[in-house]
Amino acid sequence: MAIMDSCEYLDNGARRIYRLNNGTQVKERPALPGKYRFEFYDARGNRVYKPSIQREMKQAIEHHKKLWRLP
Repeated sequence: MAIMDSCEYLDNGARRIYRLNNGTQVKERPALPGKYRFEFYDARGNRVYKPSIQREMKQAIEHHKKLWRLP
């Protein structure tokens, strides 16, 4: 399972960039609806479309939010 390395809050929280320990990153825009909220990228910067990999990355983000009690 991937683990969070860092998180950047940009534009006063309007955009968030999560970096995971395997080199992947997730861009989140909380104002958008579910389908368009997340963008997933692999270590080379290519978009990730495979649902199982996206699910694993989302689980790492949710674990981080639960651990640090973030909204």
